[in-house]
Amino acid sequence: MSSERSAEHHYVSLLIASFRKYPEAPAFLPYIGRDDAWERVTYREIEQRLVVTQTYWRDTLAPLNLQPRDVVGFWLTGRKLSDLLNTIAVCALGYVPQYFSGYFGNSSVVLDLLAKSGGKVFIVDPNFEAQVTNVRSDGSSVPRFRTLEYGDMTRLVSQSTAPEKLILDLASVAPVARDDVAALFHSSGTTGGTPKIIPSTFKMITSMVGGKWPNILVRPADGRQPVMNTLGNVAHIGSIHLFLGSIHVGACMVQTSSMDIPDKEFLNIVRLHRLSTVVLYATFLGRLINSAQQDPEMKDALKSIDQIIHTGVALHKEEEEWAYANGIKIVTSYGTTETAPLLKSTTESPVLYPIPGANPVFLPYQDQDKSADGVQLYEVVVPSTADDCPPPEMCGEDGYYHTNDLFEKVGDGWVYRGRGGDWIKILGGFCDTKNVEDTVRKLCSDLVHDVVMVGTGRLYPVLIVESAVSGLSEEDKKRISQEIVDRTAEFNRRLFIHERVEDPKRVFVVEKGTLPRTKEKGNIRRAATEELFEKELDLVSERA
Repeated sequence: MSSERSAEHHYVSLLIASFRKYPEAPAFLPYIGRDDAWERVTYREIEQRLVVTQTYWRDTLAPLNLQPRDVVGFWLTGRKLSDLLNTIAVCALGYVPQYFSGYFGNSSVVLDLLAKSGGKVFIVDPNFEAQVTNVRSDGSSVPRFRTLEYGDMTRLVSQSTAPEKLILDLASVAPVARDDVAALFHSSGTTGGTPKIIPSTFKMITSMVGGKWPNILVRPADGRQPVMNTLGNVAHIGSIHLFLGSIHVGACMVQTSSMDIPDKEFLNIVRLHRLSTVVLYATFLGRLINSAQQDPEMKDALKSIDQIIHTGVALHKEEEEWAYANGIKIVTSYGTTETAPLLKSTTESPVLYPIPGANPVFLPYQDQDKSADGVQLYEVVVPSTADDCPPPEMCGEDGYYHTNDLFEKVGDGWVYRGRGGDWIKILGGFCDTKNVEDTVRKLCSDLVHDVVMVGTGRLYPVLIVESAVSGLSEEDKKRISQEIVDRTAEFNRRLFIHERVEDPKRVFVVEKGTLPRTKEKGNIRRAATEELFEKELDLVSERA
């Protein structure tokens, strides 16, 4: 592990050159509630606001006698440029931001996670202040502050007696070690109702911002400034990586109204700002492709873009094939919250290859149930010595970080084949199926013989329950579905929204012995169950 501390190891060091090189260029175009106009923030304006925000938090936090690498919690909407500037400024002071977005609807979960990380300060957006009371961590009251809004930052710049001297340089950045934790994020799924805290080190972030992203980005052939969209909530790791990477390469980011960009808004971004790179979750790209199949203007807009990177769940095969056939330059990207992107495809084929700067290793997967069709599957792992590997405590005894994601070798590349273990991936993130299934068995033991959660690649998860009683009528099955939803209501409140099964229509009740099982152990085969109930699943949980 690297213990030498230097400001050059901080990811902020990767931004400074761009502030010098592109001062008047647009860096960020905030969404202002319209689909035909955006505000304009230049590189110089971002630099000035970072400097005054860093000074504000240095002075505000000074009486607390914080130590380097202390954790500072942030509960943010994820819809404001100021969210990014607040957290980057605090990190530049040498503290560790812990990110909570508006996706966290339960304040008790936020406070539990802040306590678990040993947070010393809690900085809260005004939208969430009413939800936060008696914040405690490590047995002592945690000081709470309100976030600086963008208008506050602008006012501080205007009050400066020498705004031309508001310069971000290495002397103002805290020295850090490459292996120091730079930020704390959270898993998109929960275990026991609580997300997992995911640390990200400085070497991990710099490997993405300074290494992988420049190798992923396709610059416009005419030499103009690259322009890209935001990837949803700016308090999430993917959006933070993209913002930092965009600044590093001198690009401009256009903030969209949502992850699911409306057609008119998308067309205006292309027309007004010459969008060159799109980054979207596959579900939302699929909707734009569907529009393009009916609308020549949308088709031309998509064709004009230099690269369209999609991630998350897989793009529908029909949409993918149509895009390739019509000259739309789509690129599949695979990565995890813990590792950032590891693999990407070309614009000619969905087959994945390692990204330059990434360090994936493929280990043969030994679970024969998963490879029952005779195809050898491989788990992608990252060696603990790699810059994009999470901290050692997240690695196995074999010296690898295990993603639990499985791939099949196709030619000299790789094709994603799902997950091993007890987690499934849906549009909103991951679901810990074992936790949900065990809870249903415990709370509904008189109703349920066995249960399996399914929904890989869909909008919502679905429970399929083998009834403890045989010969049920359709009305009986509906009653049991509702009872299961009622009994698990309290449990669901601590889960992320995408993990919850709160609609009885998403609880299928079947006869005992219906679900396919492994021959040796008699375990329910999740993938085979999804295939068996494919038509029923299509009716209640469309593919993402």
